[in-house]
Amino acid sequence: MKNIFKKNLTAIAVLASLGVALPAVASDVVGSIDNISTTAGYTVTVKNPATGLERTLNISEDGSFRFASLPSGSYQIQILKNGAVVAEDSVRVSLGANAKASFDLAQVSDSGPEVIQVLGARISSIDLTTADSGLVITDAEIDRMPINRDLTSVALLAPGAVKGDSAFGNTASFGGSSVAENACYINGLEVTNTRQGLGCGEVPFEFYDQFQVKTGGYSAKFGRATGGTINTTTKSGTNEWEFAAVVQFQPDSLQEEGSISRGNNGAGQIFRDESLDTDSKTDVTISAGGPLIEDTLFFYGLINPRDTESTYTWGGDEFSPNDQYRNESASGGDNLFWGGKLDWDINENHRLSYFAYSNRRDIERSVYEYNNGTVGDRIDGAILKRGGEAQSLSYTGVLTEDLVVTAMAGNIKTEYETQSENLVCPSITDSRGTANPITGCGAGGSFGANNDENTQYRLDVEYVWNDHEITFGIDYQERKSENISSPIGGHSYDYRTLADNGSWQADNGALTNNTGAALDYVEDRIFDGGGSFESELTAYYIEDQWQVTEDFSVKVGLRIDEFDSWGTTGKLLTSFETDIAPRLGFTWDPTGTGDTKVYGTYGRYYLPVANNTIFRAASGVSDITTAYTYTGVDSQTGAPTGLTPLADTLGNGGIQNSQQVSGVPVIPEKDIFQAQEADPFSKDEYIIGIQQALNDEYTVGVKGIYREVATALDDYCGRYAYPYCVMINPGDSSSWYSDGYYWNGTDWGDSSFNNDGVPDSGSLTTYSAETIGLPKANNEYTAVEFSLDYKADTIRYQFGYTWARSVGNFEGAVKSDIGQADAGITQDFDFPAVMDGSQGYQPNDRRHTFKFFGSWEPMEDLTVGWNATLQSGRPKSLFGQGYPSTDPNLNGGWGDTFYIYTNECPDTNGNGDCDQDEKIYEKHSRGTNGRTPWVFNLDLSAAYDFTVSDIDMRASVNVFNIFNSQTESSLNEHYEQNEGEVNAYHDAAYSWQTPRYVRIGLEARF
Repeated sequence: MKNIFKKNLTAIAVLASLGVALPAVASDVVGSIDNISTTAGYTVTVKNPATGLERTLNISEDGSFRFASLPSGSYQIQILKNGAVVAEDSVRVSLGANAKASFDLAQVSDSGPEVIQVLGARISSIDLTTADSGLVITDAEIDRMPINRDLTSVALLAPGAVKGDSAFGNTASFGGSSVAENACYINGLEVTNTRQGLGCGEVPFEFYDQFQVKTGGYSAKFGRATGGTINTTTKSGTNEWEFAAVVQFQPDSLQEEGSISRGNNGAGQIFRDESLDTDSKTDVTISAGGPLIEDTLFFYGLINPRDTESTYTWGGDEFSPNDQYRNESASGGDNLFWGGKLDWDINENHRLSYFAYSNRRDIERSVYEYNNGTVGDRIDGAILKRGGEAQSLSYTGVLTEDLVVTAMAGNIKTEYETQSENLVCPSITDSRGTANPITGCGAGGSFGANNDENTQYRLDVEYVWNDHEITFGIDYQERKSENISSPIGGHSYDYRTLADNGSWQADNGALTNNTGAALDYVEDRIFDGGGSFESELTAYYIEDQWQVTEDFSVKVGLRIDEFDSWGTTGKLLTSFETDIAPRLGFTWDPTGTGDTKVYGTYGRYYLPVANNTIFRAASGVSDITTAYTYTGVDSQTGAPTGLTPLADTLGNGGIQNSQQVSGVPVIPEKDIFQAQEADPFSKDEYIIGIQQALNDEYTVGVKGIYREVATALDDYCGRYAYPYCVMINPGDSSSWYSDGYYWNGTDWGDSSFNNDGVPDSGSLTTYSAETIGLPKANNEYTAVEFSLDYKADTIRYQFGYTWARSVGNFEGAVKSDIGQADAGITQDFDFPAVMDGSQGYQPNDRRHTFKFFGSWEPMEDLTVGWNATLQSGRPKSLFGQGYPSTDPNLNGGWGDTFYIYTNECPDTNGNGDCDQDEKIYEKHSRGTNGRTPWVFNLDLSAAYDFTVSDIDMRASVNVFNIFNSQTESSLNEHYEQNEGEVNAYHDAAYSWQTPRYVRIGLEARF
């Protein structure tokens, strides 16, 4: 058996060069000398010429050697006998991909000299030491191709990654998961958006060094994600001072005009208008890096002033057309990014690294009236405070020959506040589809403090014992949020029409329009409240990488997570401890040549409760929508006048019978909000694959992936939970305490308790799955991925094809088909009615995806790059607003259904009215309304290198979407505006491919 872990203290000491915590995984150099009869007198040395890092170890008896956890970079390897160099070569160590060096000893004669022949000291095309799935790519490779300068664009190069819905911004979905289930790290610091899980904190792009996109098979070191993980490292200083100035210019004059969608199958009013959109950017980066003390203290820093301006039309409701035109700009000190890293090698066994960045910016917004293609007067403005700062301090120390410890402490702060000029004019939306919609005197929206902070600590230990590399550690995060939200002008008004015999679903039952004609009404939503709230996340893990034989290794990992959260008043809201989550994997080289790898993994992943859930449930938010008829409209503000509760107009009477209450100001304790049996959201993943190196240039691979939701955690808001929503595992029996309200299935029971957020004594009740009425949550992702990689001196490319299927009755943390970003508390599972018909193909179901990207050097100083994607469309649904049953246990006060009212209502009971149980509906299950079109996108780039006065220069041009394809990427799937009232904008496009645009770059490095 080859003992690849045998090493002495100096080999272990290479960990002291690692300047980041374990999640930003460093890599190893492993190697061997074949046909060696004795290792006496032989040593091997690895050296990084750029930093002076040099380590030497003895070669093990079987000729193997291993330098663990080397930071990324180029290394020289020397084989020495009795101090004399007998062979040498170089390797490139990349993030998360081990480098392999192979040598062969030949005996010329019994008395002649020994000669070491270099067999393969190069970047290994196949890494036999890991079973992870994903992509590793450097900033140098990114610079050779037309890739947008953001983490999502890099992540989308990975197999199995698809672009998320435009409603959630620039995000990616991995393995069928929703876009809010990913995790992001920079130098070991988690920078995930903790509020909703949407996106990551990002440093100036020039700061990045390497990118690792994990799409599956995570180590136990990684957690709090059920989608993908984006792991990056930044540049560091070396022993040579280097300076650079980089300018990237994206002029709006080279941007093509966008598309327009209209209602009434293209013949009506404009719904979404991108023809007026513009996007201009000037991005300047000035950087410097080098030694403050040679071989000991290194610095790298940059500043990144940005000048950006964009214009776009905007609409605040999924049913209504755009009604605002916005101009947003930021420049100078209001848009100055910066970043820096300091590495101190205290001695060969101890290192400290400090890392910090800021992406804080103030964006100035001006808002103009917009109606059906015409831009009007300026009506409002705001300052958008976005971004924040982050910093971390990490330590690596070699304590004994076989024991290495790393520790990290960090903090990231992010701000989302919008400071509006106008705090008087309420939000006005007209969803009736009229040619002359009602408008307001301002942009509306909300105001108040809005920020997040994530403080992190982790400790990781590596212990080597024979053929086992054992790692274990603890990871702690304290996530704090502050969100105080009040509607501008005190109200948000939405004008709507209720069709004849159509219904509006109030909390206390449906209100049916039996007036004999369509009825105009207005919804008045008041969303008010908030405060500070927090969550604490703790994880423990242990993992053993065991080299069973020379050609077969296994990884066995276990992880436990704890998720606790508190509301504004300090009340404990949720508390979870996960089951032990296994992370298993194996790799096998069946030929023993290193050219073939068979691998497989199994893992269970858990997702913490998003801070958005805590905000909605435990920050004292009151969210009440009241429906009124009205007699007039204020000519200045657009607010309705002459209000009458809709229930009074339709005969049931009263304000309470005209309301939908989805949030109350009372903050519940855990036993009210969290079911006793509830477990956190989790997924199981299985991967099996094979890679084959055909030669030094070509590598092919195929793998199969299966993912399924093991446990879903969502809020149930039916009458048994009133007046709150309760976090349960849908489809399971659940127990919780009541607070002042008791629903016995048909009527409200008597209670002497108050609704004060405190569990009523003796009220713990177990409700069966049949009583609650929700189906078992399910979501399955099945995929087969094929890959072909080619790397040569002047050309390199990757081709991939993924066949995938994503099916189930819910998507995950968010809901793409209606653009709902309420992570963890979407309308899914709120009531049984919204789940009837929910089984089907999910929005992230892209059956076929082809990716082809790479670069070519046709001559010495010229590089041409490309990035092409061909992808099948996503499934479409027909969402309605009504439901056949009048049972209040089934249908709540809100939520889209899969039932369309046919406007047929035979008077079966002879009372002359259209009763709810007489209506005829059509059921259209999820994803049965066809698919969006296939999407093809091709980006091209060219870069020319030249020298001016000993300064290395590069000029580049990137053309994105060169054919200016503008295929629809998402459509309005709401068939009804209200029950019986057809949505005039159904099937109109929400978004398209981004029109063709150009980015021009100039770099100077010396």
